[in-house]
Amino acid sequence: MSQENSVDYSNFTEAKSLRKQAEDDAQLLANRIALLRLEEQKALKKIEETRKKAQEIIENRQRVQEESRQKEELRIQKEQKDQEKLRELKNQKIQNKIIKEQKSTDTKIRVQADIKTFKQTQMENLEVIEQKKLEIIQAKIAKKQEVLRQKMMAEEKRRKKEIEKKMQVKFELERKIEEENRIRKEKEEMVARMEQEEMELIQRLQNTQLLQQSVYEDLEIAMNGSIRC
Repeated sequence: MSQENSVDYSNFTEAKSLRKQAEDDAQLLANRIALLRLEEQKALKKIEETRKKAQEIIENRQRVQEESRQKEELRIQKEQKDQEKLRELKNQKIQNKIIKEQKSTDTKIRVQADIKTFKQTQMENLEVIEQKKLEIIQAKIAKKQEVLRQKMMAEEKRRKKEIEKKMQVKFELERKIEEENRIRKEKEEMVARMEQEEMELIQRLQNTQLLQQSVYEDLEIAMNGSIRC
């Protein structure tokens, strides 16, 4: 093989090697870009799944709280109705007793006119006692009602605290989601910068290869000119 053919073959081999290297670099960049896109899709999917899960948790808690509230209201209503029936029953018993005693007093007055004043006084005393009993019963009922009112106020305070806690959890979750989005955005911007840098590197490499090719051609012309001389 002549010296000229040897130089041509060497140039061809070198050019082929450089082209192969450029293709490999391009493939690596394409693979990295594909991996970056895959990771981005996974991140977006994860964020959406987290959002849905958070919404499901909030809705389930709201449903459970609403069911609990309704059950508590039904229990309170039943308790109030039972208390009202108890008050009515006690009042009826008292009234029946007063009526019975009144009838007994009237009968005795009709039979024993000479002790009318005494019986009347006795009846009045009994009425005072019954009134006091009634007042005691009413005081007990009022006390129970006050206890019930205090209990309802405490329950309302507890529900408010639960709602506030739920809102705090919601706000914290939203903050974390925003932070995840911010980090994702920063990563995306960094990837864009890296891609731009890789494109610039590839462009510079291509320019270098063109310059190298031009130098080889100049060298070849110089060598051919020397041979012709």
